[in-house]
Amino acid sequence: MEKKNFTLVSGFALFSMFFGAGNLIFPPTLGLWVGSGFIPGIIGFLLTAVGLVMLGVIATTKAGGNLENIAGKLGSKSGFIFGTLVLLSIGPGLAIPRTAATTYELLQVGLFENLNPVLTSVVFFAIVLFFVLRPTDIVDNLGSILTPTLILLLLVLIVKGVVSPLSTVIDTGMENVFAKSFEEGYQTMDALAALAFTSVIISGYELKGITDLSKIYSLTAKAALIAGAGLCLVYGGLIYIGATTSSMGVESLTRVELLIFMAEGLLGKIGTVAMCIIMILACLTTAIGLTSAFSAFFERMTKGKVKYTTWAIIAAVFSGFLAVKGVETIVKISVPILLMMYPVSIVLVVLNLLDGRPCIKKLTYVGGVIGALLPTLSSILSSLGISPGLLDAFYGLFPETVQAFAWMVLAIAFAIIGTLLDRN
Repeated sequence: MEKKNFTLVSGFALFSMFFGAGNLIFPPTLGLWVGSGFIPGIIGFLLTAVGLVMLGVIATTKAGGNLENIAGKLGSKSGFIFGTLVLLSIGPGLAIPRTAATTYELLQVGLFENLNPVLTSVVFFAIVLFFVLRPTDIVDNLGSILTPTLILLLLVLIVKGVVSPLSTVIDTGMENVFAKSFEEGYQTMDALAALAFTSVIISGYELKGITDLSKIYSLTAKAALIAGAGLCLVYGGLIYIGATTSSMGVESLTRVELLIFMAEGLLGKIGTVAMCIIMILACLTTAIGLTSAFSAFFERMTKGKVKYTTWAIIAAVFSGFLAVKGVETIVKISVPILLMMYPVSIVLVVLNLLDGRPCIKKLTYVGGVIGALLPTLSSILSSLGISPGLLDAFYGLFPETVQAFAWMVLAIAFAIIGTLLDRN
């Protein structure tokens, strides 16, 4: 395969790995919430669900191509801890079981009322392992077979939803739309996944004989742009379609039920079947990529003592167990974890992109991460009934519309302090 064509396939592969369960169930519900505010909603969501993801791919490539390299400036132990937390979050701890749980609920609501969740989970992860245990074919299989079908089905649904809206878009009265949409983008977990998926794409280039680091950096950046363009189109379309349901009194529907409602309203029973196919493909491709990245990371961390195949089986079994708990339960668990992981990931991505400049030192990384973690500490203490007065006073300095971004001020301030201390 020519390098140019493989870059296109790699871009499709990145798109398919990023576009999983969360990417289908969160944008329509966000659209329902924001209604006529769908434009700032789309912008806020795309910043974290696409912009940050693409920067994460580029930063990881620049840092060395592996997840642990991103936090490496904090020290080898910190890199291992951060990598472990990310892989558990986007792996068998949250994201992988969510793909199987979402697949089951969609099939159960849309097609098979008496479907067994255990049987669904077993079949789902058997398919995942089939692909994961053939790692040399992962990029080709994802990019050449699954993704074109996924894109075609999505385009039919989105075009229909734009040309023939389900209903009138209304003002839902939601406040701070941009900030809430920005944080809603966390739920896709794609910025965390980007730090792990990048190594899969780079491995694909190396298997094709491309070993020059500058060439790999260039090709990976191009693949990221291709994936980003596709994600923007799909997210924007799904948020808008969700906004067209804002006047239909469907606020009580779950995320999965809203998907079924939209699909059937736009395309009838064919739409329901199509949505099930989309979900299965999206969840499978994401689970394949996540399981592969999880297994490769821990094989490296154990220096090959525990093999890739063993880690893949462990991930599949554990994820299958959690999957039967259901989507909403998994989402509730993920919220506090993501509110902690995302600010730290943003700081590390930005600093890795700036790495090499005289002002970026080891303590710059340390300070930035500490500053990003302080708001999380505040939230944890508040949930325990302990009010961290100093942080509360700090947040009170900002209008409510921008309080969601106040952690950035702390991260920048502590990063500057760290830089000054490192120089001294």
